[in-house]
Parts: sequence; C-alpha cells; structure tokens
Amino acid sequence: MSEYMAACDCVVSKAGPGTIAEAMICGVPVLLNGCIPCQEEGNIPFVINNRVGGYSEQPKIIASIISSWLAPENASELQLMSDRAMALGRPEATFHIVRDLAGMSVEI
Repeated sequence: MSEYMAACDCVVSKAGPGTIAEAMICGVPVLLNGCIPCQEEGNIPFVINNRVGGYSEQPKIIASIISSWLAPENASELQLMSDRAMALGRPEATFHIVRDLAGMSVEI
C-alpha cells in the first residue's frame, strides 16, 4: 500500500483507521467520504481537527475539494497538510504492538 500512497498527492477513502494511518505515515492528505457508523466515526474529527484532510459524502463536493487541493495556487496549503500528516504518522506503531503482544504472551 505504501508504494501506491507514495505516488499520490491525496487519498479519497472511507474513514478506515488503517488507510488513515498509512496516509499519515506517507504524508498524504485524506478526503474522507464515509465511515462505518460507531466504529469509524471518531476518525473524521481526527482528520479534520488535525487539518490533514476533509470530509464529504457528496461526489460533487468531493470533486470540488480535490480540484481545489490540486490547483497550482493551493500547492503550499496541500504541502502544509502533507507536512502535518507526516508529523502525525507513526511508522513504528506496528512494531510496538507486536512487541507488546509478545511481552503479554510471555507473562501468561
């Protein structure tokens, strides 16, 4: 997935935590277009409040937002979103989880 993300200027996706985490690691702004109720709803304010993307379920608005993000005159804002995303990314998180789970299995 990281190879595809690295080739993107932005990602349009539902608010899945794996996709959002991978996008943050790669420094790719995310436009969320839906979520699984209860399970993923909290990811929407995370993206919006950290100013690393946006949210809309309406195709015309999604197209307008992406067009705006990719417009040459907005290149600096897209770069700022990318920088903020990269700062939030935790590429080592999977290793920490595995280490913690391995530690728990030894304790049992």
